[in-house]
Amino acid sequence: MSLLRLSVAKSAVLLPAHIAIPLARVNLASFVSQIIQIGVIDTLLPLALTNAGLGERHGGMMLSLYWVADLIGGFFVAAILRKVHPFIPLLISGLSFCVLIMVVMYAPQSVFVLPATLFAGVGLILRWVVCDGLIVQLAPHDKMGRAVGFHETLMGLGIVLGPILIGWCGDDAMAMSGIAFVAAIIALVCGFALPRIEMTSMQKGAGAALRRWIDHWDLVLIAFVAGFVEICFLSVLPLQAQRDTGLADAGLWLAAIFVFGGTICQPLIGYISDKGGPIRLSWLCFALLLAGAVPLAFADYGFFAAIIQFVLGVAVAGLYTAAVLIAACGRGQGYQVGVLVLVSQSYTLGAIVGPSAGTSLLVMVGSWALPVLVLLSAGGAVLLLMMRRNVQQPEI
Repeated sequence: MSLLRLSVAKSAVLLPAHIAIPLARVNLASFVSQIIQIGVIDTLLPLALTNAGLGERHGGMMLSLYWVADLIGGFFVAAILRKVHPFIPLLISGLSFCVLIMVVMYAPQSVFVLPATLFAGVGLILRWVVCDGLIVQLAPHDKMGRAVGFHETLMGLGIVLGPILIGWCGDDAMAMSGIAFVAAIIALVCGFALPRIEMTSMQKGAGAALRRWIDHWDLVLIAFVAGFVEICFLSVLPLQAQRDTGLADAGLWLAAIFVFGGTICQPLIGYISDKGGPIRLSWLCFALLLAGAVPLAFADYGFFAAIIQFVLGVAVAGLYTAAVLIAACGRGQGYQVGVLVLVSQSYTLGAIVGPSAGTSLLVMVGSWALPVLVLLSAGGAVLLLMMRRNVQQPEI
């Protein structure tokens, strides 16, 4: 529980205890879940299936299905949260990722991999929206950027720890299953004391959902690129290193550095957003992505590659934080979980396309796969956003 005390101490500098302690519980539950649900699964799932003889494309396709389940589950999250306490979604989340880790580690070629993957995807979106929603609900409006930034710091740290854990004990099925079980228990303990999410009325039905996607298309685009690039890097880097060097270790460490960049810079990212606004933050992050794309193809696996991965990690983390803050900016008019769900679904849509596109392009163009994908996604997004020169923050 030292992480809980650290989170309280960090938050208490800015917030009173009755706000800081609930925020710390949300942060801890989300952190330990993030280690497994994105840090471990996004790298372990394609790697384990590839090593089991099923091929790189099969591994990428299965990871995409994981995110498809996350995307579809997002349409039901708001209805679920209206009826249950956050403990229930966290229970489903913990159970789902424990099942998937055990199936992948003990029986990667079995018929249980597909249903376990889909179940884990639903668990991911439940935990995701519960924790993001509570962070935005609990944080004071004038400190929301820093509160979200601190939360995303822990999320990034969770993703960093995933590849490291795989590098240390990825071949030990019992150890990986045990780590997943401990993470689930910690999240559940925190979940007992969490408050319910405040829900506001919103239009229902497929037409209203489509309208939200259209009204917030710039928000959708920003979150999509964040998900596409991040999950593509996490899934492709180990496979690329394994093709180039015969071992996945170099790729695993580069993946950890990629996420570490966004992790340690999240407080600064939140501060920039509080001062300049999330729209300006998103433009800065797009510029960093485009600047780092081409040098990435010539970086190999040395120190220069680590620097580029660090910078690109900052850019991707900043894009997602900007999307969350854009979604939360209208909370004064009535906070709606539905718009945060839209952020997660947009990120998820990018994450669905990312692994399949990345692994397929890796087979065709080798080390140019990631630079090409970054240029296409970030460059295309910038062109579309430039067509709307006076970008307005969406109303909720």
